[in-house]
Amino acid sequence: MNAKTKICIYPGCDRPAAPPNPLGGPQPAFCDLEDHNALTAHQERQRLASESSAGRDEEEEEISDG
Repeated sequence: MNAKTKICIYPGCDRPAAPPNPLGGPQPAFCDLEDHNALTAHQERQRLASESSAGRDEEEEEISDG
């Protein structure tokens, strides 16, 4: 991949973003997978954040119980 290749902004996706429309306009931010879009990316980021905060809460409970 060259320096101009955009990567899909879906969390955890390393695929190249879909190519720009030949008629013009900006290059899409997501790859060509149908489920990689703004809505599902937002939902995945929220899911990852809640998992992360749940993991921190468990660690804090273990430390305070110690």
